[in-house]
Amino acid sequence: MLEKPDYTNSIVNLTSSIGRASGVTGPYSPLEFDSLSKLQDTKNIVLLIVDGLGYNYLREFGGDSILKKNLKESISSVYLPTTGSAITSVMTGVAPQQHAVTGWFVYLREFGLISRILPYSNTIDYNNLGVDISNVVDVQSILAGLDRDYSLVLTKTIVDSVFTKNLTGRANRLEYSGIDQFFSQIKNAIANSSNKSYTYGYWPDFDAVSHILGSRSPDAQGQFHEFDMHLNHFVESIEGTDTTIIVTGDHGFDDVDPVQVIYTQDYPELNDYLIMPFCGDTRSVYAYVRSRKSEQFERFVESTFGDACDIFPSYELVDEGWFGLFKPHPRLHDRIGDYTLIMKDGHAMMNCFPGLEPLKMLGHHGGASADEMYVPLCVIDC
Repeated sequence: MLEKPDYTNSIVNLTSSIGRASGVTGPYSPLEFDSLSKLQDTKNIVLLIVDGLGYNYLREFGGDSILKKNLKESISSVYLPTTGSAITSVMTGVAPQQHAVTGWFVYLREFGLISRILPYSNTIDYNNLGVDISNVVDVQSILAGLDRDYSLVLTKTIVDSVFTKNLTGRANRLEYSGIDQFFSQIKNAIANSSNKSYTYGYWPDFDAVSHILGSRSPDAQGQFHEFDMHLNHFVESIEGTDTTIIVTGDHGFDDVDPVQVIYTQDYPELNDYLIMPFCGDTRSVYAYVRSRKSEQFERFVESTFGDACDIFPSYELVDEGWFGLFKPHPRLHDRIGDYTLIMKDGHAMMNCFPGLEPLKMLGHHGGASADEMYVPLCVIDC
């Protein structure tokens, strides 16, 4: 069963809730949960994103963790449930329908290339694109007008990235290395604020391990429990500070057996239909199809990959609200191709480039399974 995002109960609406508690409003409605009802009166709001943490995963592997004990609700990610699309939504308060960051690999028609959008680089060699990112990601964040002190706690690799700077404006950006410094920087942001504050922290290590070894691997579970242990100590250390900690993920995972990964190099017929490599992510891909080849491409996908994916004209997904509500970004259709292939559970699609060894990994996301689409809403009052 394909799970479509619910843009009244999603990470976009969570940002709207934080905005409402901080003097700003956005186009998407806030969440109306009791656990967030006193957010406006809270002195310090802390939002922690555990990259890759799904709701079902927390329910299954959370054990006696502080996160599972404080799990309040399930909310949806966005489509695609992948870091590029989801983090942009968390940082702006709008869905991919408005910001047009439609995956990890995004075709930028205006420059005639496929980008890795968060590093703001090309697909092959990671060289940064030599134009201002505001020409590509040109949406205004609802958080720009917060009436709180606004801080971000990010790793060295992204704290001063062009993507971060473009979306966070006046925010105080704090760098960390390692999980101890992650929580100490958040604590510093709270302590150093004489006004009401909002602090955003992003933890990537669970996602990184899950991609390579699988989210259900002992190593990935170890990363989760290490984060949870440090979170527990952090909560104890800030008791009585009038702080609300919200923890969620940007997406979950679907672990895929390597034999169920489709590598494009094994299907040279694709060259007859596609004008460029697939875009999107490994569990949903956008296909840009040659003129007059549409019907043949549909038949090829259904006959060759029918057990692995479903195929949809991309405009239909827009019309059905997969990418969000309200008026779409002018470049949205450019960035989702002619067709979208949504992989079935336990399947993935990987581009192969001449002269480069295709990436091998067990953990995938970007599809429409419940494990990928739903993320936890954990709320801890201190």
